[in-house]
Amino acid sequence: MKFKIILIMVLVVLFTIFVSQNTNVIPVNVFIWKFQMSTIVLMSITFFIGLLLGFIITSLYGSPKKREKTSKEI
Repeated sequence: MKFKIILIMVLVVLFTIFVSQNTNVIPVNVFIWKFQMSTIVLMSITFFIGLLLGFIITSLYGSPKKREKTSKEI
């Protein structure tokens, strides 16, 4: 468990360094909308959407053994 926390902290620090080096404003086209956004904001939004989708998919389609274990505990 401690290894996971350290790994997550290292990844967050690396992500923060990577994002802070990309501060320029870029044009963003999403379907019919066109606007300008800082690269920091765009990468952060994309990162958190990916985390959220990963969490949702993992909780829906996770290992059957974990689902059985949690349903027995309830």
